[in-house]
Amino acid sequence: MSGIKFYSEYDIACGWELEKIVEKVNNEAIDSEWGITDLLEFHNVLKYINIKRFSDHIVQETSIDIKTYEKKIKKKIGIFVGRHKDDFLNLYDEIDFDNTDDFFEVFEGYKLYQRIEIDNFRRFLEKENVHIYTVLKFKRLTEYFNAAIKGVLLSDSRNAETILSKYLKENNLYLPPSLNETDILSLIDEYIDSPLVHINVLRKIINFPTNKGLSIPDKIKLHAKRKAKKEEEKIFNNETGIESGVMISYPNDQDEAILFTMDGTTADIKVSRKWIEENTDYPTLWNNFIHLFGFVDGNMRVEFDSKKSECSALESVIRPQAEHLYYQSSSFYFKEMLSNAEIHSYVNVLNILGIRLEEMIEWFFDVYVKEEFQINDFIVKMPSSEASYFEKCRTILPEIDRVFKQYNTLIEDGMIDQELIQMSSSSFKIKDIKSFNKKKYVYSSSDWYKTASFLLFSDQSGIFYLPNKDGKYKNFFKLMISKKLTKSDFQEYQLRRMQWLFDNNLISESNMGYLEFVDRRVIYVLKELYYKEVMSYWHYPEDIQLLLEELSTCNLVDFETSLFSRNEQDYLDYYLNKSKFTNGHDIRNKYLHGTNTNDEEQYEIDYYLILKLFVIIVIKINDDLCIKENGANT
Repeated sequence: MSGIKFYSEYDIACGWELEKIVEKVNNEAIDSEWGITDLLEFHNVLKYINIKRFSDHIVQETSIDIKTYEKKIKKKIGIFVGRHKDDFLNLYDEIDFDNTDDFFEVFEGYKLYQRIEIDNFRRFLEKENVHIYTVLKFKRLTEYFNAAIKGVLLSDSRNAETILSKYLKENNLYLPPSLNETDILSLIDEYIDSPLVHINVLRKIINFPTNKGLSIPDKIKLHAKRKAKKEEEKIFNNETGIESGVMISYPNDQDEAILFTMDGTTADIKVSRKWIEENTDYPTLWNNFIHLFGFVDGNMRVEFDSKKSECSALESVIRPQAEHLYYQSSSFYFKEMLSNAEIHSYVNVLNILGIRLEEMIEWFFDVYVKEEFQINDFIVKMPSSEASYFEKCRTILPEIDRVFKQYNTLIEDGMIDQELIQMSSSSFKIKDIKSFNKKKYVYSSSDWYKTASFLLFSDQSGIFYLPNKDGKYKNFFKLMISKKLTKSDFQEYQLRRMQWLFDNNLISESNMGYLEFVDRRVIYVLKELYYKEVMSYWHYPEDIQLLLEELSTCNLVDFETSLFSRNEQDYLDYYLNKSKFTNGHDIRNKYLHGTNTNDEEQYEIDYYLILKLFVIIVIKINDDLCIKENGANT
């Protein structure tokens, strides 16, 4: 059961949260030993109790004396706070991102900040998982730590986004009293030149009104306008479906199913309309996402996710990574542009043929899994073709949650019990979606891997540049497989770095003095983990599986079992919510909590994005079931 959270009195989630409170009361959770998460949960329980209709419901369902229960909560909170009054900030690392507001509410409400030295709070603000935006919600904290908060705000030009949103009344934030207009304008000007500048924020600067308490001069607005023009040239134009990077067409006279060419930085995709019209059975139409559009690779790993290996050394400098931000490299943007064009165009071609992707999704769960895997009672209800884009978004998103609940129940109980599923209205975290198959994914887990992969595959290792050899190579691995090499080909400093590869039995000298890989299987595994960041265990031949077992015994790789790989989890989280990434689209919560914009074009964009995510979910579920059916070790 996920934690209890109060959003607002009239939020749609209140009913679900009340069910969790009732369960906590009945389980006598208040009498357990508390951690910080328990404290924050009961802090939220108090908010529900303070609203009469909610407290009446709790009493009706549990028969407790609500006043006595409220006093008991407050007493336990007081005891906990008293015990941790000097180290409360240290508990911050134990909470989820969703609980940060509650953490600071308690921190401010019990005046614990008065026991913290200014320098200690400044160091706290510099932690990667502490977001200045959250702190600025609390007036007394912002005023008390005035200098520290001002210093943090001015240290990162991206904070201009937060300051602008405060003046535009998009949130209820407070700024440190010593932060003046000169400081703010300087930060905004710096932000405009930032490589992480956002086009929407630039538009806010350009069109900033005159009556918001901040006066942005024309010179800065012109600066933003010129930068916005450059940024707009890079962005996918959703009205045409095609711009700067992707062209997709469906010629009738093309025999090949698909032709893909690159002209500079522009991808030209030609999909045979003839092929699609002659193969309209649902299995083939589904397989087109795999074999034509490449939504997943040959090992059923999603191809769109952001990968560190696709980021150049220069890009890693101009696009600094942060744990709370989903990393968006130029490669990631290109893949998204490509997949967005594919899903949009394919759905429209299918619609012309009288086929709806929504009906294909329903068929998969209602017919296919029943016939292929003998799975009954899988329910998915998609919107009608007459529904507006807004209605489609609001209908499809809850079905994603329902699919996850049903699949987890199927794995846990061997069947789908709809009554049992209906007992719980809580949503799943993507990482908690289970798999039928043990050892589903393989990840690197050692410093040994980091060193080996850097020396072999990184373009920064420095051991593959040989001025006396023809050709330019991206890394040492490419050099090794392209040339016959001896130690005499390398400089002394290169040999010193390479010695680690000799010492760790990755390369050796042959009888003829040539360098060679000791075990190409090990190199293959390292290469897979470097470029893909995960291996799907059951998609590899037995000799590779045995090697992975050996590496696991040596604590060089880890096995994990889940429906989605870590990267896939991050990708879905990035779009569906903000529980992990503060730069996420939060598309699920926007429609669930009614915070979406009133913009028909945005509804259409969101609709195709949601369909793309649903396609990925279907592909991953089918792969998991196929692995199980083929006799994987479950």
